[in-house]
Amino acid sequence: MIASPPSNRVFLRPLCAVLLLSVAPAAVADTVTLAELPVPDGYTVAGATNIAADGTVIGVVYPDGLVVRWQPGGVPEVLGGGLTFTLDNITPLVSKDGSTIATTGYFDDGGDAPVAAPEIWTGGTDWARISGASATLGSASVFGVSSDGTVLTGSAEPAVPPPEGPWPQLPWSWTAAGGQVPLALPADAFSAQAWAASNDGHVVAGFGEPAPDDYTRYGLRWDDGVPSWITDAQGQRVGQAIGCNSDCSVIVGAGVENGLGDPRAWRWRAGVGLEYLDLPDGAQAGAVTYAFESSEDGNVVVGSYVVFDPNLGPTNHGFYWTATDGPQDITAFLAGWGIEFGAADWVDLLVVGVTPDGRTLLLNGLDPNYQRRRAVVHVEQDDWIFADGFEAIGPLR
Repeated sequence: MIASPPSNRVFLRPLCAVLLLSVAPAAVADTVTLAELPVPDGYTVAGATNIAADGTVIGVVYPDGLVVRWQPGGVPEVLGGGLTFTLDNITPLVSKDGSTIATTGYFDDGGDAPVAAPEIWTGGTDWARISGASATLGSASVFGVSSDGTVLTGSAEPAVPPPEGPWPQLPWSWTAAGGQVPLALPADAFSAQAWAASNDGHVVAGFGEPAPDDYTRYGLRWDDGVPSWITDAQGQRVGQAIGCNSDCSVIVGAGVENGLGDPRAWRWRAGVGLEYLDLPDGAQAGAVTYAFESSEDGNVVVGSYVVFDPNLGPTNHGFYWTATDGPQDITAFLAGWGIEFGAADWVDLLVVGVTPDGRTLLLNGLDPNYQRRRAVVHVEQDDWIFADGFEAIGPLR
């Protein structure tokens, strides 16, 4: 799992024309800005977990565990959700089109303990438990939502636990029309979870664990319900799948933990296959890396990598990977634009999300005082092209 220590600046670098040799090709300059997201009134701690295409951010306020929404240009809104379960940097969820906000709630079904089940926000502070629960599944958590909000994915306990031994987690997908559908496990897997799905529901991705006493997470995908392990060009299993684009033609995931496989994050593309993502400059060799999400075209990938600090132990540093420039530590990238956010003395800073166009990043971390901080970073491509180093040509229209 991702290392998570316990919970408890707007910057703009002026755009400068870099002098180029007259023989150099034309280049497009970027402008990078950062806007920090405030904590809702009445609360002191809030975390950000997911971002929609229009820049709407979803997160959670502590200690209540309520869902909070930041819309561009607006104040943060606490949407409720009752007693919810959250997975730091992963849930609650929002679909890329903004139509669906989902989390895991706890419900009194008359038993000895509350039952966990996915719930969807319906407006105001109202939430509705999903319909069509499977009779074979018990308490269930939601970990993924398709880009159009029509498919949820997650895992659940068996409705009837085994009489002896550990309980497996059973993967499922859900649609309003079809209800909650259990997903098959490979013959050589004991437990599995589903974390992402295509809009049509034909492809689901997540991970499986091979045995009751082996919690290593290996990437899995289901094609029309049929499971298969995700492997690299040498046929070796890779780490857990975490996210995919709207049709799952791009899937991203984490490295294998505990030295039991390649620790690098990866990107899989239909018709191309799987490639590992190198570590940013200066990262510790062999660091386990987690790719959380990609742009729709797969040319931007964001996530984190583990750093072993002598005082703090395992902490997380965010990365921003592009097909043009490769991997960059997010703190170093921002510093290159004069933005001081997430310095070396921070406890954690992860890039937890990216919009489908690849232009807006979502950051979530802990500063040196263990205060939770959240921000959105905009990487805007400028219209002015500097071709000869002396004057601008443009704007391009």
